[in-house]
Amino acid sequence: MVTNYPMGLIITFLNLQIQVQLLKVHLQLSVRKNKFIKQRNSIAMKKAIFLGYVIGLLVLDLQSQQLPFYSQYYFNTFLYNPATTGVSNETNAFLVNRSQFSGIPGGPVTNAFTLDGFMDKKNVGLGLSIFNDVQDINERLGIYASYAYRLKINEDQAIRFGLSIGFLDSRVDFSKAVVKDLYDPMMLSQIQRKSSIDANIGVSYNWKELEVGFSVPQLLGKEIEFSNYDLTSYYQLNRHYQGSAKYYWEFSPELQLALEPMVMVRFMPHTPFQYDINAMCSWKKMFWFGVSYRSNYAAGINARVKLFGNLSAGYAYDIIVTPLKTNAGISHEFMLGYKFGQNQATKSGFERGKYD
Repeated sequence: MVTNYPMGLIITFLNLQIQVQLLKVHLQLSVRKNKFIKQRNSIAMKKAIFLGYVIGLLVLDLQSQQLPFYSQYYFNTFLYNPATTGVSNETNAFLVNRSQFSGIPGGPVTNAFTLDGFMDKKNVGLGLSIFNDVQDINERLGIYASYAYRLKINEDQAIRFGLSIGFLDSRVDFSKAVVKDLYDPMMLSQIQRKSSIDANIGVSYNWKELEVGFSVPQLLGKEIEFSNYDLTSYYQLNRHYQGSAKYYWEFSPELQLALEPMVMVRFMPHTPFQYDINAMCSWKKMFWFGVSYRSNYAAGINARVKLFGNLSAGYAYDIIVTPLKTNAGISHEFMLGYKFGQNQATKSGFERGKYD
């Protein structure tokens, strides 16, 4: 999903809101001036709006992750690491809807669809992921195809290598900007849209019930240029570095109770180090309940239930622990999952499957 939005996005929104408030005051003071002054202020206003967005992008770039943010990624690690494509030895489809900071206008909303499966005879996993990420006037659409190869060391160990290549469409919609004159010609055709190629790589190691992974999203580090009249801004898609480790422990085989702790760390140059701590408990692979903590952001409560057949539903709620909690509103996530066919693999090691 990710960006880990929290601090960067909050600062981004505050920058945009400050710009808008300053523009409103400026316009109010200019009402009694002559037409020429109004036109000059109108042009300055449009430049200031764009400048506010540029500042927001720079703050987001410097102080936060740029990837979509997800809460229930431990059910579908394919979201962050292409090496885990098809890791369950079965075909899975997931739909995810996430809403973050509902109390802040323009808070992030992310929708995603993933489909991945495994070709056991060829030791190959194939996948497709699509996401749409909206943050105020900024919107990104990503479509990626993934490939993973499993190198089996022995019955208990395997290494997977993964690559995903895709298309990233970034758009800035200035029609959503707050302005006084909606019919000002300067505000027409203000949608800035740029497309680029993106790639992610990853590796995963399995030993019995242990799984360790490492991935590098936005591998190419592409630079996106936005321009508006005489103003030009460059937005850098920086490389991210992510590592994860999880362990499956069936502590009560009789009751089919299992615990799976998972840790994820994220790093992007010039940003604070981030980490997640998760613990998921399952019963008969029909009910799941978990808790999580994300550094400098929130604690989380997660639940998932198998509804009927191969259909399941999940929900995650973030309990924000920073001082912003009083104004941030609700942050939560819904997930629907569907498993095609039955998993014929064993429960142990890399053949266990992911939360089937």
